[in-house]
Amino acid sequence: MIEAVQAGQISNITELLQSREMIGTEKTEKGSFGTMLTDLIQDVDNKQKAADLSIKQLAAGENISVQEIVMKLEEADITFQLMKEIRDKLVSAYKEIMSMQS
Repeated sequence: MIEAVQAGQISNITELLQSREMIGTEKTEKGSFGTMLTDLIQDVDNKQKAADLSIKQLAAGENISVQEIVMKLEEADITFQLMKEIRDKLVSAYKEIMSMQS
């Protein structure tokens, strides 16, 4: 059974909503999903290029530690794997949606 809303409850809800507005929970401009994917791809590309550059620096005889190179390579690999997993999930969701429409 639905209980009646009392006047005190309404004022509590109103106060809560007003306090949330004061805190700054207003809408913020967020990028689109496509922008997020583009940023992710750019990040993966940048990490791959940084790892490549560090290998070239080592080959050229510059003073760079092997640990730093391995760390950059692993970071590039992990971000690439993340991107592949996101792609796989998107493809899977797309296929599921397409199969629902059939």
